[in-house]
Amino acid sequence: MIPEKFKERMKKYLGENEYEDFLCSFDNDKRYHALRINPLKCTIEDIKKRLGFLKEQVTWEENGFYYEDDAQPGKHPYHEAGLYYIQEPSAMAPVHFLDPKPGEKILDLCAAPGGKTTQIAAAIGGEGILVTNEINRDRAKILSLNVERMGITNALVLNEDSAHLSECFEGYFEKILVDAPCSGEGMFRKNDNAGDEWNPENVRVCASRQKEILANAAKMLLPGGRLVYSTCTFSADENEETVFEFLFDNPDFHTVKAVKKGGIENGRKEFISAELYNKYAAIDAKRTEICREEVSNSLRLWPHKLKGEGHFLCVFERDGSFAKEVKSTYVPGGRNIPVKPEIAGIFGSFLKETISFAKDAFELKRGRIECRLGSGRNLKGLIFMFGEQLYLCPEDMPSVNGLKVMRGGFHLGTIKKDRFEPSHALALFLKSEDVFLNKDYPSDSDEIRSYLNGQTINIGNDEEEMRGGSVNKNSKGWTLITTDGYSIGWAKAAGGMLKNHYPKGLRINY
Repeated sequence: MIPEKFKERMKKYLGENEYEDFLCSFDNDKRYHALRINPLKCTIEDIKKRLGFLKEQVTWEENGFYYEDDAQPGKHPYHEAGLYYIQEPSAMAPVHFLDPKPGEKILDLCAAPGGKTTQIAAAIGGEGILVTNEINRDRAKILSLNVERMGITNALVLNEDSAHLSECFEGYFEKILVDAPCSGEGMFRKNDNAGDEWNPENVRVCASRQKEILANAAKMLLPGGRLVYSTCTFSADENEETVFEFLFDNPDFHTVKAVKKGGIENGRKEFISAELYNKYAAIDAKRTEICREEVSNSLRLWPHKLKGEGHFLCVFERDGSFAKEVKSTYVPGGRNIPVKPEIAGIFGSFLKETISFAKDAFELKRGRIECRLGSGRNLKGLIFMFGEQLYLCPEDMPSVNGLKVMRGGFHLGTIKKDRFEPSHALALFLKSEDVFLNKDYPSDSDEIRSYLNGQTINIGNDEEEMRGGSVNKNSKGWTLITTDGYSIGWAKAAGGMLKNHYPKGLRINY
């Protein structure tokens, strides 16, 4: 499973004694499984009560919890409801050190499948702008689906290369995460195929690509901004040496000495090869030594020293302070043209028929909406069309013009001639208090399994079957389906039946 040349290199890095401990960590019985609870949809207390298999908290992530090896959280209806994201515990560390705050403009540059994007979104709580990007289109589709599942409303999902993005967003973001594509050595224990696909040449190819991506990311960061670079590999070529070269080439960046926890250690400047050091020393010896010392502020997550797989990260900050203004082409709302009055009218009719909101707390005009929902949350921003699809975005969301867009903001639904069909994303955002009609089923019920399988459900005639929501045999219209009170999708009530509108591509065969 573990390539011999990889073993030789790691033994050279670590020395005889530590290498043996490192090698022992690859035993399968030492793997750790974790998930991250989604505060956009639920509380830690509620989920811990309902899921008996959660164990101790992940040290570097307040919403992260280890779970028992034999648990299958991916098959639970709560997973489909977006109440948690299954994520390797070490992979939760980079966002912790990015330290995202509500209201900030943040870029996740290499984002698929979406673990770190959804972690950032949870931290900023719907306030601010999250641009999340993936160059591979198939993986970008998965990223978009995870943004939808987790009930995120302020994300722009793109399918771009970093060079084009750096031209569009120069000096725009306050924080950037570059979880770079890498040789994946940290996944040898988790993924049986990772070792078979590894070779030294691919390590060098990855390192070259990472330097290019990091250079493009740097152009997009505001002075005073923070950039976190991370990989799930052990190679110094992709880690300490990449940090070293980036610092030398970008004198307006410096590394941050971060507070370590849970067994996380500093990176190792001694891993920088003499050949690379001497190359730069010949140009500027003093600066070369300064950059080498700064590499010590990077962080290593070693699998033989903590409860997680191998990971590396480094926190950079750009000298200066935040500019008060950015290029006018970015904001407000970019060039996303507000919808025509007739479109707004169709959507408004749906809202009045389906969504509950406080009296006099609804306004929809000139393509802008402000609506305080029954749960007390706000549905607020600019609505615009992207083909037949209706989206909502914060008024300062960047324009989608000229970009390859997977999700142009919060997907509200589809305009079909003179009617509106709500999206799955809207269902996953709403709560039962936000709608006139809802039907709740226990997460262990046959009904919820039938719903996730795409089947039509009989509302029932007797009093017992009609409990758990506001819908009854005489109800008609869009109905929010919930499980244990958590939204999971749409159905349409008519004639004592609930016609299933759970997306075909997501349906589960139990």
